[in-house]
Amino acid sequence: MRQDIIDSLKDEVKRRCESEDNYFGFGGYYHIKAVVKNASFLAESYGADIEVATIGAWLHDIASITDYNFYEELRHYSVDEGIEFVRNKLIRSYNKLSDESKEVYRDKYEAVMKILD
Repeated sequence: MRQDIIDSLKDEVKRRCESEDNYFGFGGYYHIKAVVKNASFLAESYGADIEVATIGAWLHDIASITDYNFYEELRHYSVDEGIEFVRNKLIRSYNKLSDESKEVYRDKYEAVMKILD
């Protein structure tokens, strides 16, 4: 697992939770930490990719803690619309990678896409 990436995400989420612009206050950070702990436990229990689960858990509320308007907008999506939004974003981001980077991330990309299907 790329601990540097996990640490960077943790620091960024904490920074955004500490921001005066965060409608939900710093308590959101403790919520996200609990989600990360549960996601890691469940991933290990089910033999899933712990890194993918951990990254997803750190990012699951990133829009809401960044800008309350995103929260208001995103909460109106159905599950299917949310899945489609995430799938399209992932495809766009993956397609921007170099061929070498795509090879490095291929297994994780395919694992996440499988979950979204």
